[in-house]
Amino acid sequence: MQSKLTNNSATAFGGRLRVLTRCLTPLLTRHATYIVMGMGILLLDLWTPPLLVFTILFVLPVVLSVWFCSTRLAYVLAALLPFGRFLIAVFVDAAANIAAESFNALVQLAVLGLLAFLVAHTARQSRELKVLRGRLPICMWCKRIRDEGGSWQKLETYIAEHSEADFSHGLCPECTQEHYGDLFAKTRNAQPSAPPNGGLALPPANSGAGERPPSVS
Repeated sequence: MQSKLTNNSATAFGGRLRVLTRCLTPLLTRHATYIVMGMGILLLDLWTPPLLVFTILFVLPVVLSVWFCSTRLAYVLAALLPFGRFLIAVFVDAAANIAAESFNALVQLAVLGLLAFLVAHTARQSRELKVLRGRLPICMWCKRIRDEGGSWQKLETYIAEHSEADFSHGLCPECTQEHYGDLFAKTRNAQPSAPPNGGLALPPANSGAGERPPSVS
């Protein structure tokens, strides 16, 4: 009974999460969403005391932009957001040590850039796995697959490009018999049968019986 209730609650939560994702997808695929999000974090950092730092929130627009929108925008945000925080620290908070703030900005830029690269790599692999797991449009005659661009590719080429698998071609016994059965049969019949006893042909048993020896004149 308890496991059934747990399964029902998990199913309900999954349904609500799918509905929420479906509603937010149009918003998450726009560049303006992440630009406004980054500006909002910088404004929050500007309006709060210097002791409160919100640079950890830079991760949100960078990661979400890579996953839902654009990798290029994520790299731009990874560079501009630490620079904006540096300007606030120098000109608004009047930081005493500009060298330390410069070092902090460079560290933030490096970390955000590396995070954007790793998330982009993971997102690309996830999309490829989803394509292979989903329903693939395949020609019922030539077995070619239609890719995302609308062009038709060979089955081997498509799978090799969307996964780490590779192909080596051969012939199964059924296809060998169906397509090359006559050729193999002719080759088999054309080969002379090897005589017994190691390839030495024996004379007939009665080869010398009944024959007269040659007369000597």
